Amino acid sequence: MCSRRVLAVLVAVCGLAVALVGCAPGVPGGGQTPTVVSTAETFVVASEVADVMDADAPQGWAVIPQDPDPGMDYLASEDGSRGFTAASIRATRIPADVLYSADYVVLGERDVYDLDRIAARTRYRATRQSSVNREASPVQERMIGGSPARGFSYIHTRQGVDMYYEVWLVGRHDGLWRITLTSAPGQTSLPEGLADEFLNSITWTTPATIPATTPAASASSSG
Repeated sequence: MCSRRVLAVLVAVCGLAVALVGCAPGVPGGGQTPTVVSTAETFVVASEVADVMDADAPQGWAVIPQDPDPGMDYLASEDGSRGFTAASIRATRIPADVLYSADYVVLGERDVYDLDRIAARTRYRATRQSSVNREASPVQERMIGGSPARGFSYIHTRQGVDMYYEVWLVGRHDGLWRITLTSAPGQTSLPEGLADEFLNSITWTTPATIPATTPAASASSSG
């Protein structure tokens, strides 16, 4: 199970550092209207523990439990599958140590990362360096769950079939979150308002910590 998690994070890094397979309507194909602009360009990672992401999946979609697919922090799809046979939304957290090794840290600041730099590199490598992706377009910057986000979209073609991708990168205190929305195969946009409604519903919750058991407490409870 652990090895699958490590593999998934490595894939996410390749997506950021080599050729991301993300998703996001750059051309407001779904009619999305981001609600917040003028956000900060850097973010500070202060926690190694991942928060738990929650959101309202589109009506009729299925949210896939995390355990069967430990490499994905959130996954929902129109047909209940884990692949790309239908429209889907998936999110993955990339921790600070991976971001640091990918050279996204602000010079001289160990835990400060440049969100604009990450977004620019990701968009470039996802489109300019891939012959199957085209029509890349940035999406108006906004906030997601109270954190600064940068997004872009493009059209991905596989075996002659087009799919619309919208990728959002969110800089948070627990790392970088990559949220990908994809259309159903054969479609080049998302349903009207789908992306904006989903992104507006996203929340993160810090997991409750279990207090350490002291020897004295253990002794008293056993007696």
